[in-house]
Amino acid sequence: MFAQVLYEGLTMGTIYALLAMGIALVWGVMNILSFSQGEFMMVAMYITFFINAALGWDPLAAMPIVIVAMFLFGLLIYRTIIAKALKGPILGQRLVTFALGMVLSNGMILIAGGQTKSIAEKIISGNIALGGITISKEKMVLVVTSLVVTGLLFWFMNRTKMGKAIRATSQDKEAAGLVGINTQTAYMIAFGISAAIAGAGGCAMTYYYYFTPSIGTNFMIFGFIAVCLGGFGSIGGAFIGGMIMGLIDLFTGTYLSVSFKYMAVSIVFLLIVTFKPKGLFGR
Repeated sequence: MFAQVLYEGLTMGTIYALLAMGIALVWGVMNILSFSQGEFMMVAMYITFFINAALGWDPLAAMPIVIVAMFLFGLLIYRTIIAKALKGPILGQRLVTFALGMVLSNGMILIAGGQTKSIAEKIISGNIALGGITISKEKMVLVVTSLVVTGLLFWFMNRTKMGKAIRATSQDKEAAGLVGINTQTAYMIAFGISAAIAGAGGCAMTYYYYFTPSIGTNFMIFGFIAVCLGGFGSIGGAFIGGMIMGLIDLFTGTYLSVSFKYMAVSIVFLLIVTFKPKGLFGR
């Protein structure tokens, strides 16, 4: 049972890791808390559902389209809302994405209704018995997606010119501007990438999750605490923090009670703030 719970916890951790990496990226570059990251993932799930309903495409086939659509959606949100909020007071900057999340979730209720949705027919399905552990093929889609997205994100941030420009902007905006980096473009691309990460995660989640317009909110508290654990601005720390949150979620729910898992997460958050305010990998 321990091995099964460990596997399930790491699987759940991949969801929190994807959320946390998007939050950490936006915070590290723009110093804005992305309260709408869970809702971006929800929007991606519904786009996948609509593509499946209209064209019959499997979520894996739809994933490239969903990622591109969410990236463009992120660019649009930045140009129309975030860029203007950055000119306002700090409180407005911090809360604008909270309002955006409410608009997205309630807007999706108007578009698709509040009923539970799911995708019935998938290319990959079934279980694998391995060493006493039952491995769901559907859940492995999310695990593989998370690992691939994480690898591509690290490659982009460390090996490409735009990735290095984003890193430079996050370290010192004024100095980056002085050496010719368009910091506004760096901001916009970073926000678009965070939305694309949510797109990949949301698309993969449709493989085994039922979803409603409120599903993003259900994961956000774990995503934020994962960022706190790893350290705000640290993408790698956010990934590790997400995996730890997944383990806390499953082990608490299995060995104690599902009703205690939020208390366990809150205790972890208090311990982090008390003994490691900047997180494990915070700057």
